[in-house]
Amino acid sequence: MPRILCFGDSNTWGYNPSNGHRWPEGVRWTSRLADSLNKSAPSDARWYLIEEGLNGRTSVWDDPMKPHRDGSSALPMLLLSHRPLDWIVIMLGTNDLKSQFPSEPAWIAEGIRKLIGQVRDTDNAGQTSPNILVVSPPPMHDKNNWATGFHHGRQKSLQLAECYRAVAKEEGCAFYDAAEVCEASPIDGLHLDAQGHEALAEGLARLFNKPSKQDVFS
Repeated sequence: MPRILCFGDSNTWGYNPSNGHRWPEGVRWTSRLADSLNKSAPSDARWYLIEEGLNGRTSVWDDPMKPHRDGSSALPMLLLSHRPLDWIVIMLGTNDLKSQFPSEPAWIAEGIRKLIGQVRDTDNAGQTSPNILVVSPPPMHDKNNWATGFHHGRQKSLQLAECYRAVAKEEGCAFYDAAEVCEASPIDGLHLDAQGHEALAEGLARLFNKPSKQDVFS
């Protein structure tokens, strides 16, 4: 049973832009991805997906207004808690775009590199280190109700993919650009609507369903 840990922020938690509630099972991209991967999987090879999303989570920054959001503080414990793992999906960076942080895309990508290092430095219950999929997050929408907290957020969010792709290649990780299939809802400019969750799940499922692991890393 392949085990995947999905490590992210509010778009992994499933924040509904219409009301701030959590999208239910069957809507969130994580549950949709699990359903898609298991649709034709034999019973002894079903995928087990672990949701670890937190609203406001960053890659490496402490938020004085929202404690416990530093992803690099949380990840090692989660890796130990859920081991052994076959895959780690890291989709963070949107909250790093807040103006209170050093929010240049290249700096944010270096935060992702730190998380990659943590995965590889953490014992995986004696097994080989998990495969890592770096996902550049859905771009912010140009109709952004949170704009005062994200100076040039839309433009910077569109630059993350290039920086993430470079880090993933250098570190030998798989990479996926969520902008290929979705972007944040115009309702609040930050979070995925139901269609966005569906599109992201379908895109990631296509990646995991490629014939060989080498294809996934290409």
